[in-house]
Amino acid sequence: MEIDIDVILEDLKEGKTAKTQQSLDKLNETLREYDERGERDFSITTIGRLSAQDGGVGYESIRATANKHYRDLVEAWAAKAKTTTKKPLSRQSRSRRVPQDNQLLERIPDPALRVLFGQIIAERNRYRTQLNILKNQAEVVIDKRPVRQFEASAEPSVEFLPSLKGLVSDNEIKALRFAASDECIERQGWMVTQAGQVKDELGEEVFPRGFMTGLQKLVREVEADD
Repeated sequence: MEIDIDVILEDLKEGKTAKTQQSLDKLNETLREYDERGERDFSITTIGRLSAQDGGVGYESIRATANKHYRDLVEAWAAKAKTTTKKPLSRQSRSRRVPQDNQLLERIPDPALRVLFGQIIAERNRYRTQLNILKNQAEVVIDKRPVRQFEASAEPSVEFLPSLKGLVSDNEIKALRFAASDECIERQGWMVTQAGQVKDELGEEVFPRGFMTGLQKLVREVEADD
């Protein structure tokens, strides 16, 4: 079925103010010229930049939650061009590689969250270093003697971990709870996969798999100690 942009445009303009209708017309003109040039990068970042250069709405306006009509128009043109609003990756694109820790932190606009996640990464690195040291110093002894009956049936020992409550302050607990919340994810424009991976609106990885699920487990553990 052929996509009729004019029909979609008129539907999006219905009920809007005169100024918004003019902005939609201007954005549509920019998208039409862009499509006629054979371009296929319909990402919000690219279209926002081109639209602003043409005197139309910019990236922030298109991305704003209340301005879904602009994004719907961009998505319509992307569908007509048989692509999506995700930014295409080049063969040499750095986004194909796993971002380093400092690159991940730079993607967090909120200073408080950036400091918090920086602390989490620092703690992870410290524990990883300690673990590697222990692995290098460990001497493994394999006991090949048969296990006696009473030993095999003995109850396994249980080791209790110390409470996490004493390891973090109340402010840090609040920050962790907010970082794991839907509000934080929506405010940053991120999305979380089932594997716990955090991605930005372009589909690029912000935090690797297991990050959000691990953070949520940590929050539940802290809350259980309250």
